[in-house]
Amino acid sequence: MYYRLYTKDGPITSNNPIYANNPFISRTFPKFVAPPRTALSVKNHLCKIEGLSAPTSSALFESLSSETAVVESSRFGFRGYSGPELSENDPIVLVVGVEDTEKRLASTAQLERLPDAVLPEPRYVYYRLYDEDGALASKMSFDPEDSSLGRIDTHSIAPPQTVSSLSFQVMKAEGFVTRTVHVYQDMDGEVLMTDNDHLPLQAQAYPGHDEDEPVTIVCSQENQGKAGTPHPENGALVGPVDSSLLMRIRGGTTWEPDKIYQPDWLPFKYGEIMYTDGIKTTGYIQGRPPSPYSGYIAMNSAGRKGFVHDGQWQVFMCNISFYIFSVIHSGHLSPRDVLYSNEDSW
Repeated sequence: MYYRLYTKDGPITSNNPIYANNPFISRTFPKFVAPPRTALSVKNHLCKIEGLSAPTSSALFESLSSETAVVESSRFGFRGYSGPELSENDPIVLVVGVEDTEKRLASTAQLERLPDAVLPEPRYVYYRLYDEDGALASKMSFDPEDSSLGRIDTHSIAPPQTVSSLSFQVMKAEGFVTRTVHVYQDMDGEVLMTDNDHLPLQAQAYPGHDEDEPVTIVCSQENQGKAGTPHPENGALVGPVDSSLLMRIRGGTTWEPDKIYQPDWLPFKYGEIMYTDGIKTTGYIQGRPPSPYSGYIAMNSAGRKGFVHDGQWQVFMCNISFYIFSVIHSGHLSPRDVLYSNEDSW
């Protein structure tokens, strides 16, 4: 009986992996499931061998493509020669709460002793990312000449695989704070998808299966332009900050990128604090020969994300000086890691 484990945040590794290069798939023998072999007894067994708590609060799906969880009293027939759980390409899926994994013991499996799986070609959902002002640079971008085009693996989306779970996973991958999201099936925004729409991600064709026909995701700017909203002190973000954004950068001047040639570059004001995960990336100018510019994907105080160039502190006739330092609780940077252009920027 093959199975995969998920929380609503995405897949989690098995404590009993069967492949060295794919710790997300595992299997167990049906004879180890106590009779009567119902969905509840299957959940009990999987939670036991995976070190997970609260099996009654988990949900069991017959496959990744299932639209609803299996009723706990439903019987599982394991004596056949075919079925979703009998193939590693179509396993059953157990979805548990994030809190149920917090006390889980780390796996003691020795991956180096396991064989490698023959991995299939990855399947993606391609999407374009926007806010009301235009295209945004995607952290999941893979094309240096098209930074607003992102993609996520279909296996990263927990069942039931709906528009809601897709948008949740994309927002998590992009590191956005909570905001309203609209998902369109087409580039022109003619077909608005609803949260409960099921996505047939295991089919040959599905929304966003082709990078030339991505879905379109438009995010609101919740904290921008609201009457009565106080300006955040010291440039702090209004609302929760994504835990992956552990460093801050400060603009040394006001910067307004060209909306046509730099649509995914981030505008900011002098002294404005922005947040980044500190991972280097590259930005490009449209309409020019490809020439990468080193920098970061950052989020400004309004919750908007885009590319910020570091280079030599000079960007297209506009001086930018900033410093980077760790958030107090992160502990990821030492003093020698701090970058600055001059002492006036502190």
